[in-house]
Amino acid sequence: MEAVLVKDLHKSYGKVRALRGLSFSVREGEIYGLLGPNGAGKTTTLKILVGLLKPDRGRAFILGHDVSNRVEALKNVGYIPENPVLFRNLTVREFLEMIGALRGLSREEIEEGMYRYLELFELEDKVDEPSSNLSRGMVQKVLATAALMVRPKVLIMDEPMAGMDPESQHAFKEEIRRLSKQGVTSLISSHLLDMVERLCTRVGIIYRGRLIAEGTLKELREVIGEDSTLEEIFIKLVRGGGEDLNPGEVSD
Repeated sequence: MEAVLVKDLHKSYGKVRALRGLSFSVREGEIYGLLGPNGAGKTTTLKILVGLLKPDRGRAFILGHDVSNRVEALKNVGYIPENPVLFRNLTVREFLEMIGALRGLSREEIEEGMYRYLELFELEDKVDEPSSNLSRGMVQKVLATAALMVRPKVLIMDEPMAGMDPESQHAFKEEIRRLSKQGVTSLISSHLLDMVERLCTRVGIIYRGRLIAEGTLKELREVIGEDSTLEEIFIKLVRGGGEDLNPGEVSD
């Protein structure tokens, strides 16, 4: 079953065309990497999927539910945004308790999930720390905790490991792999191509709002006919893609 389905998405900001007919799907249990240069439309796509933006045309579905129905579509989604924002006047505990309550978790479920992931990210000693005192990497780990503790069936993540220390990055990747084996679907946008190459089961490369390549690393290597790294594949495909488009026309 397709856990995430994007069909012919179009989105413009004034005269800037961010998405121009983007379509792709992510299967249940898959770890899918959404790649593209700055301005390709990655963040716009993820924001549409979590209901923060409305497309000009096209539709998007999560677990069969149209994202225009946010309550139904997003009830099983964990989201890590590109720009980390916490309520600065709340402690870590208060923030996570608020997220859990908003998602309908019981107090026991909140406590269990909160401490499980704070311990995983070695952040349990910060549970009563005001959010305003946290470093950039710590904030990212709190947001990862918030996304994971709600027991999502689909994870949508925009640069989820930005600012994390190597130990936390490793723990995060291992948890994503573990959840994938349990059927949880992950859609990850990232510029960390080495991480994507090691973690993701399939990738889609978008350029100027269009999908220009998609597949496993093996399939993408067959496209360019060389035994290359994902970074090399990415550069060659982007350099060769969208030559009919005008430079500077698309932005995230």
